[in-house]
Amino acid sequence: MRVNKNDLNDVLSSEHGPFITMIVNNPADLKEIQHTKITFKNLLKEAKDKLTKLFPEVDREAYLSRWSIYGDDNSFWLNDASEAVVLIGDMDKVETFQLSGNCVNQVSVSAQPNVLPIIQELQLKFEYLLIGLNQTSFELYRGDGYDLEKIHLGEDAPRTLKEALGDNELVGGEVSFRGASNHGGDVAVAYHGHNEKSQEVTNDQINYYQMVDQYVTKNYAHPEGLMTIVFGLPENQARFRQVTKNKNLSHHLCVEESPSGLSIDQLENKMRPVARKWFEGIMNVQTQRYETAKDKNKATSDMRELVRCAVAGQIDTLFVRNDTTVIGMIDEEGKLDTDTTAAKNNNLVNDIVDRTMKNGGRVVLLDTEDMPTDKVAAGILRY
Repeated sequence: MRVNKNDLNDVLSSEHGPFITMIVNNPADLKEIQHTKITFKNLLKEAKDKLTKLFPEVDREAYLSRWSIYGDDNSFWLNDASEAVVLIGDMDKVETFQLSGNCVNQVSVSAQPNVLPIIQELQLKFEYLLIGLNQTSFELYRGDGYDLEKIHLGEDAPRTLKEALGDNELVGGEVSFRGASNHGGDVAVAYHGHNEKSQEVTNDQINYYQMVDQYVTKNYAHPEGLMTIVFGLPENQARFRQVTKNKNLSHHLCVEESPSGLSIDQLENKMRPVARKWFEGIMNVQTQRYETAKDKNKATSDMRELVRCAVAGQIDTLFVRNDTTVIGMIDEEGKLDTDTTAAKNNNLVNDIVDRTMKNGGRVVLLDTEDMPTDKVAAGILRY
């Protein structure tokens, strides 16, 4: 299944550990499926060995019996909608979640589930509406990160200016123009003739954009609460923004190019820098929050202090460097353990993350260059 916040909460609420967390890249095609299934079986063997070493009291055969079905299910691995899959199992069940990016094939066995891949997937979840705005027509897409899905508009949609305003608009009177368009969409127009006719053309376009805005806002933007991004020439965007009533329309994110004639793959490529700008904006806000909290002595990057604060429910926001492993664990009494066999085979970061989220805190995964400190983890404290 695709990841959502409810899935994350369900995994965190389970008390039937220990947990096996496995991440496997999906095969690109049928030629690679056998290799993927071998990878899965090797990781499952590794999980069995770790389970024997760390949790000898567990009935391993019963525990692992639910996993065997995935080793022979071709359809499970040929999921076109995802690049990788994370499987998290406890004593009762195995949950599977599709990931949008490639990962390192890996497996862990611990008292707490490794929810970092789910957090990262949710963190990169950038959902929005995209209006492909031409001079006299529009198209609408639902976006998720870099992926776009074209929305099939209803019969009442103002697909084109001509459909919306009628055959008599933009014609008649003493006016001529020259322009060029290979695709019948945007065209650079130079008007000759009466000035009032040029103004009439402008008014028609503004009236049309009002109808587009009303349709998108009423049927999609407000009911779904999605941020709306406009993809169109600067002059068309300026006119559209004059009339919009869409409170979800982004003022900072846009693509100031003509969408006319672009395939959906080309549109997706154009959205990559927009998604990155969105993410960087969020991270800048978080970094500023950390600096402000540090000035007020409400931030820490000391690992022992983070353990104490996580157990006490004191962490508001936890920043974690991607692919971080720190030896240790939080024991049943809430104390830091670095000496036992279980602790030496555990990633302390996962325990801090789990405690933070169970206490209502937020976790943000960052690359090294985006971290607010040079440490592997840091937290903004509630008090």
